[in-house]
Amino acid sequence: MIMKKQLFKLLKKCFLSGLFFVLMGMQYSFAQQTVTGTITDENDSPVPGANVLVRGTTTGTQTDFDGNYSIEASPEDVLVISYLGYATQNISVRDQTTINVKLQTDQQQLDEVVVIGYGTVKKTDLTGSVSRVDSKAFENQPLTRVEEALQGRAAGVTVAKANGAPGANVKVRIRGVNSITGNNDPLVVVDGILGGDLSTINPNDIAAMDVLKDASATAIYGVRGSNGVIIITTKKGSGKGKINIDYFTTISQVPSLLPTLADIPDDFARLENIRRVNTGGSPVFTDAEISELAANGGTNYQDEILRTGYSENIQLSASGSEGSLRYFLSGNFRDEEGIVINTGYQQLSLRSNLEAQITDRFKVGLNLYASHGEIQNNFQTFGNGQGSLIYKANTWDPSTPVFDADGNYNNRSIKGIGSLNQNPVLTLTGSDFEDVEERLQSALNLSYDITDNLNFTMVAGTQLSNYNIQRYANEGPNEIPDVSFSNNKNTSYQLSNILTWQKEFGKHDIKLTGVQEYQNRKAKFNSYNANDLALPNGFYFAELAPNAGQTVFNNFGERELSSWMLRAEYILDDNLLITATGRYDGTSVFRPGNQWGFFPSVAIAYNLNGLVENSETLSAFKLRAGWGQVGNQGIADFGTNAFLTSNSYAFDGSSAGPGTILNPRFAFENLDLTWETTTQVNVGIDLGLWNGRGSLSIDGYQKNTTDLLLETPLSGTLGTGITRQNVGEVENFGIDVAVGYDILDGEDLNWNSNFAFSYVKNEVTNLYGGLDQIEGSVTAPGGQSRVVNIIQLGQPLGQFNGATFLGTWKSSEAAAAAAVGKAPGDAKYLRGDDGEIVFGAIGNGTPTTTWGWNNTLNYKNFDLNFFLQGVHGFDVYNIMQAGITGGAGDSRSFMAIDQVNQWTPSNETDIPSTVQLFNSSRYVEKGDFIRLSNLTLGYTFRDVVGIDTIKLYAGGQNLFLITDFSGYDPEITSRRTNQGIEDVAPGINFGAYPNPRTYTLGIKVGF
Repeated sequence: MIMKKQLFKLLKKCFLSGLFFVLMGMQYSFAQQTVTGTITDENDSPVPGANVLVRGTTTGTQTDFDGNYSIEASPEDVLVISYLGYATQNISVRDQTTINVKLQTDQQQLDEVVVIGYGTVKKTDLTGSVSRVDSKAFENQPLTRVEEALQGRAAGVTVAKANGAPGANVKVRIRGVNSITGNNDPLVVVDGILGGDLSTINPNDIAAMDVLKDASATAIYGVRGSNGVIIITTKKGSGKGKINIDYFTTISQVPSLLPTLADIPDDFARLENIRRVNTGGSPVFTDAEISELAANGGTNYQDEILRTGYSENIQLSASGSEGSLRYFLSGNFRDEEGIVINTGYQQLSLRSNLEAQITDRFKVGLNLYASHGEIQNNFQTFGNGQGSLIYKANTWDPSTPVFDADGNYNNRSIKGIGSLNQNPVLTLTGSDFEDVEERLQSALNLSYDITDNLNFTMVAGTQLSNYNIQRYANEGPNEIPDVSFSNNKNTSYQLSNILTWQKEFGKHDIKLTGVQEYQNRKAKFNSYNANDLALPNGFYFAELAPNAGQTVFNNFGERELSSWMLRAEYILDDNLLITATGRYDGTSVFRPGNQWGFFPSVAIAYNLNGLVENSETLSAFKLRAGWGQVGNQGIADFGTNAFLTSNSYAFDGSSAGPGTILNPRFAFENLDLTWETTTQVNVGIDLGLWNGRGSLSIDGYQKNTTDLLLETPLSGTLGTGITRQNVGEVENFGIDVAVGYDILDGEDLNWNSNFAFSYVKNEVTNLYGGLDQIEGSVTAPGGQSRVVNIIQLGQPLGQFNGATFLGTWKSSEAAAAAAVGKAPGDAKYLRGDDGEIVFGAIGNGTPTTTWGWNNTLNYKNFDLNFFLQGVHGFDVYNIMQAGITGGAGDSRSFMAIDQVNQWTPSNETDIPSTVQLFNSSRYVEKGDFIRLSNLTLGYTFRDVVGIDTIKLYAGGQNLFLITDFSGYDPEITSRRTNQGIEDVAPGINFGAYPNPRTYTLGIKVGF
């Protein structure tokens, strides 16, 4: 009986509840109204297929072909308007019956967030030090290299060209240099795939670049982030289909030739006669020959190998979205002629970015990128042992013409003077060097929202790189031809599993990101070389002469990296922001017991917007601080092992047999090698100015790298060679400043200006074995074998080594000069108490200050971009100038213009009249410069015969250079690649390929 009563009460409650909901539903239906409207994009074009949904219900519709929609909704409802590729908008209905909506593309969403690795964060919620460069910053500058888009636009990032050759290396450093013998390149992440190569990426494919600078930001990538991280997000399609074509052609020229005596060959001949007599010889030119040179001139080999280069670049892209699929397809072809004869570069690249929204919770993306690049006669491969070809051209005998009377090349100087090397015109025209790089990259992204708060993302990527080098050097008559072929094949794959949970609890916002990641890379190298080889039928039909020399070299490397990472982000009331990260990395390059390293970081920020809410100047105010550690595994794949090499030895005392010996360069293993660790502290302030019209960010940091993976020499009892040890420390202290402001913000006239400033002071704070300096490995050309760089305790990396030049010995100092074996007119150097020349630090090639000022002006259909950059606080070791001054070795003749005013008994100047040292302070110059990197003016025609836009533009790059440097350009340097890393030998110029001045004319068409 009791159970029946309880059942009756339950049924009664259910009935009353059901009746209540029915009545509420009737009330809801009675309150509904018809809402109509049109959905358009940012160009006011209708958006067909846009979703219009009543939030919290399944009631929804889609726009028709003209972007129109109609839906039933109540005043209390909120309409959710969405379309793939556009920002979702939520609009309250209230009493509106017509609601028109203009969608904004996700590119604008992208501008509001920063990619911080395995996720994004709003700019306002950022705790670490991150610089963003989006495509708007460089879209009006005709670029062929990604590095040029970074140069001067990201505070804390230093970008320097190795030289002006097409396809040449460009050095990128973030907040100074950490390692002395290891790699200092930043990690490049492209669409989530680690290990990208900036030189191969098409700048037109890039939507934005985020540069992670402090350890609280870079620790997310652990051992890969020790030198900073550049995260590249490529473009994605959205909205209606678009086709864009961008074509520009460029004329390149050397800004000016170096002044040499090749322009006044009769003076060259007179000075050569004097030089010969002063060294105990006889004159080499007769008076008749000097008169003929004065009347008819000589040959300027600098002018003979330099030319005007013509280049072209074409970019095509198609983008948009169809239903749940969004796409971006692009192709780029560039063909660049170098300003040095028979040099150039060609590249073809293709990209396909596809993204499909399979369901409301499941999204799939597939990015493919392929590129093929060919360098014609890579300038660095011609050998700098006796100087580059620019060096040789500037020191070659101007009295010897390129061809003899029979039309054959003059292989060497007729009189055996000037440069003793081969005719540089013959070297360039008779050589066929071809460097080919092929790359294929793929990235598969799967994203699934497990719940509204929990997301799982998988990123799987592969990279394949083939670098083939095919070289044939025909050294001319009576010379031995040399042929070589090598292949460097790298394959890698990556699998990243990312789990992200985020939830808001009132004033609390918590986000957790966990990552499990695995990477594997294999490298195979094969090299074959032969001399005395003829190629009458081409490279692949070579004829090997009897007894010709042959060499074969093969190598293999592999490394694995396994990682676990957890990042926690906490926001309290949109004011207090905390980010903590821990990454645990294991690498195969170290031995068991040393393979795993833990790298933590923490950052905190606080928004003080309440203090400035009534300010007319400040609209935002945030303070930031961070600390973190990152590691570096920068040694060879088998760098802890002893290195062996093949050799022949007569084991039986008579006939030699093959065997192996310890390699003299890496003689001994070191089983205890472990991580090089960089610890960084960062403090910063971010200000919003004049209601968001301007912004200012200032960061100060100190970065210490300890346990350097340093190559150290073996003690005498152990033999020759080196080994790696965890010794030494390097410190970087610096300040980054970024300022942006809309100077003009009118209806027809706009002027946006951005300024980036960086100061960094580098210092070696500890070496090994109590040493206060280490000798470098870069030697002067010409057979002198003098080392021109050192690593010095208490000083920045990049110290020059040489003698201190004091002018010339004067006649009044004849006795003192004779005491050290010299005579009046000879070069005078600082000497010690023992009478020997003192060699030491005489300059430094590492800049301390860089800045860039980027400006974009728009007036109606006109747009103007000008970009200035400056680099300060560094020297250049101008060995090129030493060569033309007659520094000895293979270039003993005087070619410098000022040599006409050299020391004589009646004119005792400080210009020596005899051979001098290459490496002395006489050839150290200030390298500071200011450059107009870009000036481009464009005009856009709109809606022309069915074409959306046609833009015509013209401009120039490297239009002027303000500097006291006497060479071509203080930014470019040259050194042999086997002489240590470039960061311990910056600013050394052995005759670098000149940086060209370019003039550009182009057209952009949008359909």
